[in-house]
Amino acid sequence: MKTLFKVKSLLVMFLLVLPLSSLRAEDDILPAPQLVTNAWMYIVGYEADPEVLKAMLPEGLKPHPNNRVVLNMYTVPDGTETSGFGAYTLTYVTIEVQGHDSYTKDAPAGFPGRYFKYYFNSSPAMRKFAKAAGIPATTGFTTTTVKDGKLTATLEVDGKPFIVSTADVGTEFQGVVGGHLNYFGLLETGDAQKVVKYPIPWIGYPVVTENPTVAFEMPKDNPLYKLKPKKVDWAVWIKGSFVYPQYQVIHETKKTAKR
Repeated sequence: MKTLFKVKSLLVMFLLVLPLSSLRAEDDILPAPQLVTNAWMYIVGYEADPEVLKAMLPEGLKPHPNNRVVLNMYTVPDGTETSGFGAYTLTYVTIEVQGHDSYTKDAPAGFPGRYFKYYFNSSPAMRKFAKAAGIPATTGFTTTTVKDGKLTATLEVDGKPFIVSTADVGTEFQGVVGGHLNYFGLLETGDAQKVVKYPIPWIGYPVVTENPTVAFEMPKDNPLYKLKPKKVDWAVWIKGSFVYPQYQVIHETKKTAKR
């Protein structure tokens, strides 16, 4: 019994000191769920062309009547604040959808669901994880800086600026918010397309965020340019923790066979 206890103790000690980056599933894709803590995120909600939003959603999802896009730009420079992703940066562009509102703690109404349309991530391991779950991950690098109360968030793709956002931000937390957010993606497997759902629990500490701007600087012939802002509705600079969960299939469409 003493020998068995010693072996178990050594195994626990080994796991505690083993770098998270070396713990991988057999197929080299990290397992879900995954936890991210204390990430400073710049999140913007803005109105876009309703016809574009409708055309960009898969069968099974409809755009929310508010015609809103939600943009999130953030960095995770310290890999110890993730359960396995390591350090990364991320900008994603989502379309709010109808009929999938989520729960928000201590609030009468939640947030509409959000469909991942674009997802620019700096980490190869995280891009692999996201693609396997139906999120359209591509390469991009995001920076966020605050100087003299002015926040600047920049997404670069192939070394060129794609999105540049700014806001005036405070330094003191304005309480705590939390709940669930319903995100969606599109997973293609064999002869089917599956709309999948990611119910994401989250907690955040926002600060005062004012005078937000969003500039699309990618070439006008880039498909993302179609989602350019018509009007910025709201923005928040927030320190948040959240989970990437296992996905749930909510709608499946069989692909039409080629003749």
